[in-house]
Amino acid sequence: MLNISNPPGQGGQPTPDPEQMPRPTGAELAESMRWDVREPAEPDEPTCHPKFVRMTVSAMPNTTATKTKAALPIGAIIQPLAQPPECPVPIVNFGGSGVVRCRRCRTYVNAFVKFIDGGRRWRCNVCGLANDVPADYFCELDGDGRRRDRNERPELHLGTCEFVAAAEYMVRPPQPPVFLFVLEASYTAVASGLLRCVAATLAHTIDRLPGGERTQIGIITYDTTLHFYSLSGSTPQMIVVPEVDETFLPLPDELLVNLHERRDNIVSLLEKLPAMFAGSQATEVALGPALKAAYAMAQHMGGKIVLFNSTRSTVGDAKLKNREGAPNQAKPRDAATADKTTASLLQPDCDFYKNLAVDCSKQQICIDLWACGGNGYMDLATVGQLCKHTTGSVYHYPEFSDVTMGERLSRELQHNLTREQGWEAVMRVRVSRGLRISAFHGHFFIRGTDLLALPNIDEDKTFAVEIAHEENALNASTCCMQAALLYTTSSGERRIRVHTIQLPVTSGLNALYDAADVDACINLQARIAMDTAMNSTLIAGAEKVQNACLEALRAYRSLCPNHAKQTQTLLLPQSLKLLPLYSLALMKSAIFSSAADVRPDERSYLMYFYATTSVTLGTALVHPRLIQVHPPLQPIAPPPTELPEVRPLTANCLALDGAYLIEQGLEIVLWLGRATPTEFLQQAFGWPSLEGVDASALRLLPPTSSPLAAHVHALCDLLRAPRPAGWLALRVVKQGEGDGVVQRALVEDQTRQMMAYSEFLHHCHRFVLSRVA
Repeated sequence: MLNISNPPGQGGQPTPDPEQMPRPTGAELAESMRWDVREPAEPDEPTCHPKFVRMTVSAMPNTTATKTKAALPIGAIIQPLAQPPECPVPIVNFGGSGVVRCRRCRTYVNAFVKFIDGGRRWRCNVCGLANDVPADYFCELDGDGRRRDRNERPELHLGTCEFVAAAEYMVRPPQPPVFLFVLEASYTAVASGLLRCVAATLAHTIDRLPGGERTQIGIITYDTTLHFYSLSGSTPQMIVVPEVDETFLPLPDELLVNLHERRDNIVSLLEKLPAMFAGSQATEVALGPALKAAYAMAQHMGGKIVLFNSTRSTVGDAKLKNREGAPNQAKPRDAATADKTTASLLQPDCDFYKNLAVDCSKQQICIDLWACGGNGYMDLATVGQLCKHTTGSVYHYPEFSDVTMGERLSRELQHNLTREQGWEAVMRVRVSRGLRISAFHGHFFIRGTDLLALPNIDEDKTFAVEIAHEENALNASTCCMQAALLYTTSSGERRIRVHTIQLPVTSGLNALYDAADVDACINLQARIAMDTAMNSTLIAGAEKVQNACLEALRAYRSLCPNHAKQTQTLLLPQSLKLLPLYSLALMKSAIFSSAADVRPDERSYLMYFYATTSVTLGTALVHPRLIQVHPPLQPIAPPPTELPEVRPLTANCLALDGAYLIEQGLEIVLWLGRATPTEFLQQAFGWPSLEGVDASALRLLPPTSSPLAAHVHALCDLLRAPRPAGWLALRVVKQGEGDGVVQRALVEDQTRQMMAYSEFLHHCHRFVLSRVA
């Protein structure tokens, strides 16, 4: 509960006590990032690990009316190929009898089915049908009605397992991993160091690509012309195709080669590429023709196209206009008009990229986009459609420079290529009778009504689903959801990864609030609101977030006893105490903010990123962690093994003589106050003063140089540890220069567009009081 009443004897508008305002503690943030965020209710409960399936509410309302009264988003965030370090996925091979499934709804046998008739039949936990047990799968039941071999069969006592798929699950022989690298070779790509950085990283990573001796490789470079490379001979040969209006493949049988057989040729070409284009003067690129050529190369096999782009396409098919206009161009004075204009830039400008993506999905081709532009507009809203419909990822490096961003790109590219991934996949999510999946969110192409086509899926990719009631009421005491991913491993095995979770069905609203997961709720709500923003306006999307928060608080207060309702107190359920803060932070984020410093490409990138990211990373993106580095809150020697307590995200917590780390999911910012002591600067950077120093050029000294440097490095490593790639770039910002990223992180402070956290809590309180008698 949060008291918002006026102090005795004082008038004016009531405000909450700053010390009472709910904030996440360091322990709570660390807990939300742990792999085991949900402990089993019973010691032998066959739980699905929350890293694989994270429910917004770990209970199911029994009716649509109950769900409406609770005003909570009901759904799940699914990360099918997650790799929890302490939760290996067991592999089950049913042999010649085939995978055991329900003959009606096709649910896979799992730990929540019930065996009946002495073990000769099993009742499906999703549709309720009684199925015969195959003869070679039969086992007697014990006195409790459980199979005697339950603990020896992973599928019968674990929430997650992986089945070896029989031949009937294969339309064609399993495809080998195919990597087709499409690199821009224009003046911009060369001058920024992008071509050098990518070529060097690929040469360094080539031996760690998945697939072993089956992996196929191809390389295309492009500017105003297309450059193909024959790699099957004794030395690499470049073939230039200047006719971009009618794309064709020269020597089509020699452009994709086996990595194991032609490794030396591939590495030799990568080492030579920067020098080959060192004198490039091309300032325009033919991106559309390059993509058509890449599609033609890969369509017979499928695979992954890894596209590196620096310049907006202006040659050949799929030319893109500068919809953003000049950076200093006058903005519409009318706020509504400005918001509509901003929202329109989130829509694709042409159909080429989406249509190509749909064709790629049909041929099992995924596209990852690395947008490494200069200061110009690249139209990620349009080009990103390549990734959205092929299960790909969008990476954005505005004003890319090899000097300042090369390490980040190299590390992220290595992680992208070497992480656990599956090929030619499809996924279906099934729920108990009486429920249905009402919406999907993420990067995929839907076949039919509910089959997600995923040409390439990796361990970091997530998908969100919304669950609705199909009938008026659920009659059972429990319900189930099962997510089944059929995919090909990089080693060429066809597998089915199955995640099954069982939830209690309840009519009690208090039980639903107790079971709510605020991080998962805000993640799903953000995805719903992003769809609204893209189809309407940013304001409409932000209002969607705000209204969801207000309605949840209103619904909770309506449950409270009358004596609690009469108090001037904002009543917050313990599980959702951070909902107002996270909702406000989401509305202030660059995703929904109408601030002029948020450029269209940045907003589009963040939407693509959030649509596929995990729950914990999504929270960090909108609600950063602020750590005080100087003055240190704990001894600097030895280096810390745990993070100190996080600070509130307000400027009041930033001292002029202090240094602070701000981690927001994509990078770590080290903010230095203008009065940062010389001693700190000398030990951390080897500089005596910030005067006249470009902060972007500051580099932390090695941890061996001083105890203080070791202290800062240790804090950064602790912040990086939970992240997928295990690494985040460190950017140094000094007070008065580049403060925009810091101001945006201070989500509790008032901005021109949005109220402060204390004001928002008061706004929530007034709304709730006006709706609850």
